[in-house]
Amino acid sequence: MAAPNTAVPEGVPGSIPELLAARRADRDGEFLVTDQQRLTFATADRDSLELAEALLASGVGKGTRVGILFPNCTEWLVAWLAAARIGALTVPLSTFAPGAELARLLRHTDTQVLLTGQAIAGRNLVERLQDALPGLADGGPSIAVPQTPYLRRIHVWPSSDRPWASAWPHATKAHASLVDSAEREVRPADDLVLVTTSGTTALPKSIVHTHAGLVRHAYLLARHRGVSATDRIYSPMPFFWVGGLTMVVLQALSTGATILAQDVFEAGKTLELLERERATFISCWPQASKAMADHPDFDTLDLSSVRGGTLLEALPPQRRPAEPDLMPNMLGMTETGGPHTMAEVPDTPLPPELRGSFGIPLPGVEHRIVDPDGGVLPSGEEGEIHVRGLVLMDRIYKRERHEVLTADGWYPTGDRGWFDQRGHLHFTGRASALIKTAGSNVSPAEVESVLDAMDQVLHSFVVDLPHPVRGQVVAAVVVPSHGAELSVDAVIAYARRNLSSFKVPTVVRVLGEEDLPMLPTGKVDRQALVRILNAG
Repeated sequence: MAAPNTAVPEGVPGSIPELLAARRADRDGEFLVTDQQRLTFATADRDSLELAEALLASGVGKGTRVGILFPNCTEWLVAWLAAARIGALTVPLSTFAPGAELARLLRHTDTQVLLTGQAIAGRNLVERLQDALPGLADGGPSIAVPQTPYLRRIHVWPSSDRPWASAWPHATKAHASLVDSAEREVRPADDLVLVTTSGTTALPKSIVHTHAGLVRHAYLLARHRGVSATDRIYSPMPFFWVGGLTMVVLQALSTGATILAQDVFEAGKTLELLERERATFISCWPQASKAMADHPDFDTLDLSSVRGGTLLEALPPQRRPAEPDLMPNMLGMTETGGPHTMAEVPDTPLPPELRGSFGIPLPGVEHRIVDPDGGVLPSGEEGEIHVRGLVLMDRIYKRERHEVLTADGWYPTGDRGWFDQRGHLHFTGRASALIKTAGSNVSPAEVESVLDAMDQVLHSFVVDLPHPVRGQVVAAVVVPSHGAELSVDAVIAYARRNLSSFKVPTVVRVLGEEDLPMLPTGKVDRQALVRILNAG
């Protein structure tokens, strides 16, 4: 299909310092509202400036890998903005990750300085870090742990009595003038963020986005959706995932809109927040929308302020799709900083002739559909979706360019689909083994590597099963080691200790090696495993 215009529109900010400067015109506007906190743009600017001064004084600078480990709260935003505005490479870390997974994330991203809170939803992050890195308990604030060879300091907000925890950074007047000078050296081409996502056939991968890539993408997304300073966006998406960062944090920074967030989603309390704060946009996963729509309080609340998003039941009747496949949709991935296609008229039911489509290419991205031999297919023919353009990542961390992109700069997405004559994308499924469960990506290879490390497990095979609300769920067949006793409960308990909750298999079956279905090639028949798991 024809490539859209990928030129940079005039006047679009290209970096976090430029975005912060743009927001100073509406300093009293609310940036974030939670059940316990309210943060204005002015306060976010001031507090992140003070923290940036302290980080510069401590040696953090251009390219320093700064980990951020907080729930969706004011501290996350202040810490992230402080590091980003002075050119550090920010590393948002998953609060879902248990100790073993957190240790892998810190090592893979080469995190040098970690900014973290004490707890999230009653779970102690400080203890989790100490469990993740056993060597921490034996040392002081100058960290030297072989598991994470580049990690030097962990700062805990607001304080911690652990001997390895450094005091939260505080600014000194001697360094007050440095932030302004450092911000002038932050360029659109500089690295902004390292977002870790599940790989399609291997262990998780970390995606590097530049300031220009994400900032401009979020700005253009907001313009396409009609988001403005009067909007109040609710989303349970974590800020550490690209959806929360681009679709929520950066859209708010781009427009002056307000973010509504909570530590933990709970349908009743979330509905109260939406009514009280007069939410206008809802961006959440299908199971969260369903939980709110099914809640007994739903019909008693005034949600008339909602004008767009995924909670369709809250929209006026004329704005609700009559059928599920007339719901406006989008397609995206971490590598493109979120969506790369979106409904031509967002938040409005599709016309019948576009039933099931996933929108048009967004500004800054071009597409092609490719056959298995690399040939480009015309409109109407299905193949693998390739993308390139301004919104595409700069690179995959620790991967060479030729391993990731084609010689002419296209990224094979692993998704399949076709474009109609009007330029609308029709997504038909994944060409890869990636499991998409309730909006989260899960790599079967990662789950298998964790299960295979269990002493009682000889082999594991992870597949997806269809689910009416979550789309897919993670399922596993495990083979016990010779002579070992292995139960489903033991497998699930082990997975919960070593994987984020959304990666833990919800369906597990223990099979002897002799009971595995095999293909003539000698490989395990994964489709037959799906049938076995479906049969219970």
